[in-house]
Amino acid sequence: MLAFLDALCAALLARHSIEIYRLLALPQARQLPRSVREEATVIAKAGPTSHIAPIQALHLFYKLSHLVDESTELDEPERAEPRPQMEIRFGVRKAG
Repeated sequence: MLAFLDALCAALLARHSIEIYRLLALPQARQLPRSVREEATVIAKAGPTSHIAPIQALHLFYKLSHLVDESTELDEPERAEPRPQMEIRFGVRKAG
């Protein structure tokens, strides 16, 4: 899904209408939120001279990419050797 969204964002930023419509016709496009699909259609219809930014698509890509990054970080501690814990010694105070 992330690769599909990356390709869609690239097409949206390049304002490549044919590629945008091709990507929206793929089955993966049905998994996108409605706001992203509508935004892509508006940008494709506006043409290469428009100044519409693909905010919804880029925001979704940002959120999904962080989810992927966080899930890979969860696997790393299991594979890595455990680090020894540092011992902290506290002095004993006398009440008085």
